[in-house]
Amino acid sequence: MKTTIYYFSGTGNSLKVAKDIVAKLKDTEIIQICKNTVVNNYVAGNKIGIVFPVYSFGMPLLVKEFIESVEIPKDAYVFTIVTFGAAAGAAIDQLEKLLNYKGLELSAAFKMKMPGNYQVMYAPFSEEKQKKDFKNEEGKITEIVRSINNNEIIKFSGVGESIMKAVGGMLYTRFKPYEKDKNFWTDEKCNGCGICSKVCPANNIKMIEEKPQWQHKCEQCVACMQWCPKESIQYKKVTVNRGRYHHPDVVVTEIFQK
Repeated sequence: MKTTIYYFSGTGNSLKVAKDIVAKLKDTEIIQICKNTVVNNYVAGNKIGIVFPVYSFGMPLLVKEFIESVEIPKDAYVFTIVTFGAAAGAAIDQLEKLLNYKGLELSAAFKMKMPGNYQVMYAPFSEEKQKKDFKNEEGKITEIVRSINNNEIIKFSGVGESIMKAVGGMLYTRFKPYEKDKNFWTDEKCNGCGICSKVCPANNIKMIEEKPQWQHKCEQCVACMQWCPKESIQYKKVTVNRGRYHHPDVVVTEIFQK
């Protein structure tokens, strides 16, 4: 049975997970979730994977749009892998509800801790902590692939998960990413290369007179800031002295919107 994996990734964590799954599965296609895939209204196969990061304890808005637009067979085996630096929050619950609304079931859900990458709030994880998360990811991939191959039904339940769903759902209500891009700016190191525009999954950055201009449809993936080769993109004043992060096994051209 052919497997199609759809992924959303700003700094490469979710893409790395998707690529590692593909490397161990047979007959698998991988497709980026971005503005173009939402517009193109993809038709999915009978075994579907959805890999995405947790934003503000919930789903990225583009992932929600994609799930609402994609056509998935009613009998499909649908699994998800959510990546996060802190907790999955309400992300899995939100995806399951979106699928249920379309008459579909979420067959299996997996959680994958990866290095935090929201540098508008905190500094990058230490190299030691990053390596620990990378090692953990390697081990979990084998387990996940085995479950997918066996079409296992894996649900998250229990008191702890219920609390995380509730708390995550409340925190997610404050997730309003679109207008936050007004806080991005470029310092004197910007050379007008345009990479920030190419990595933006929302087509939210236009290059005007060789400088990026944000169009207020931001996803807060911070790909523009993290992949800037000159580290010239800042968020308010808080990122001026903070480092940057993107997954070391992903190259910038893989993030470009397809």
